[in-house]
Amino acid sequence: MADSFGHFRLAINDPCYFFGRSELLLEVKRSPFEVRILLGGRRLGKTSLLNAIRWNLLGAEEQASNRALPVLFNLQQEQPKNLDNFRYLLIARLQETIENPQPEQGSGFDWQHTYRRFLRQLSGGGVNLLGIQLNVTNPAKEQRLIHEDFSQDLLNIIRQLQQQNCRGVSFLFDGAEYIVKQPWANDAWSYLRSLKDTTNTAIQPFLGLFLSGYRDLKDYQQRVGSPLLNIAEVKWLTTLTQSETQTLIMRRCEDEKSRLTDKGVNTVIEWAGCHPYLTNQMLNGIFENNRRKKPLSGKGLIRYLIRQHRRRDFSAWWDEEQRSYGFGELEQSIYLALARKRQGIAETLTKQVNLSIGQVEDALEVLAGTGVIRQLDDENYAIGARLFEQWVAQERCQPKSKRSDIASSSSGAIPVDLYPSPSL
Repeated sequence: MADSFGHFRLAINDPCYFFGRSELLLEVKRSPFEVRILLGGRRLGKTSLLNAIRWNLLGAEEQASNRALPVLFNLQQEQPKNLDNFRYLLIARLQETIENPQPEQGSGFDWQHTYRRFLRQLSGGGVNLLGIQLNVTNPAKEQRLIHEDFSQDLLNIIRQLQQQNCRGVSFLFDGAEYIVKQPWANDAWSYLRSLKDTTNTAIQPFLGLFLSGYRDLKDYQQRVGSPLLNIAEVKWLTTLTQSETQTLIMRRCEDEKSRLTDKGVNTVIEWAGCHPYLTNQMLNGIFENNRRKKPLSGKGLIRYLIRQHRRRDFSAWWDEEQRSYGFGELEQSIYLALARKRQGIAETLTKQVNLSIGQVEDALEVLAGTGVIRQLDDENYAIGARLFEQWVAQERCQPKSKRSDIASSSSGAIPVDLYPSPSL
């Protein structure tokens, strides 16, 4: 299974390999027609979660009266050119979802079968359920829809879905920060907000919006209309719990026909920090190392893993100047302060960095939402992945005092016995 999902570097689209997030999945399943915004760093599992929401909504047999048809819309892939084009693409993907569901490439999960099964649950339903034609009146045949045509098409689809015992539609927007960067962003957010206005009784109760993104989406200040954020439930995606990570590790070991000692499992949890991507990549390294004629020592394997992640992941997380998913000076200083004590709360960290409590809390939220620190409860935070911590200590151009602080907090102890010898 080592080649699954690009060595587990790509989004998970098979339920067998998705772990955790059960509380949020249940919330969405219970009320799929709300406005939700999910924030999280790169590789923390936002796209995987949207896939999980999709298959959970498809399997909502016991909630037929509140059933929503999920439509995944990848904004980075679609890249709408303007609001009219955005409206056109929404209807096009909705129609495509109903009429011609296709299985995901390389997926072990048969989406086509799942959609067929879902549609069979609808009274009198079938795969070619609606056959609605897009109402594009522009003479140049550009892919555009004005508001009146979009509303008419959407209402037509919703009504026909309701005749088949499906209440409405839930759009799952992946990569919503794409729109934030467009000159028509204000118009787009205001338009989505208007669709969920309580006075829009024909559409509002039957339309769900779920948007995922990170800093650009979090910091965007809508300048016209009623802000979409005002009616959205905003959540940060964080690392998995320890028990969820243990389950993930056991599943991977089972697939690889390998095993880890309890000490090995705890080592993976400590060095990957319950980050789903780092956990999978660390397991990849362990399994590959087991197949070597001359396996690396535990210390050598740690060095190898840090090298693998230093440019494509760690530097992108750390440096805001390189990518929008990176940290600014504020987040960097809070991370360094937390690393000195390994664990802390906002109040104690403010004394170390001489910043306001609000600034510290915002920085902790971002750091936890990237997965490099772990939120233990409502107040306490702790250093997460020691792989990332070690990289910061060894390779970043920080003042010597700060680098030594981090290095000493890690105590320099790199475990040797990561996994049992083949004879065990």
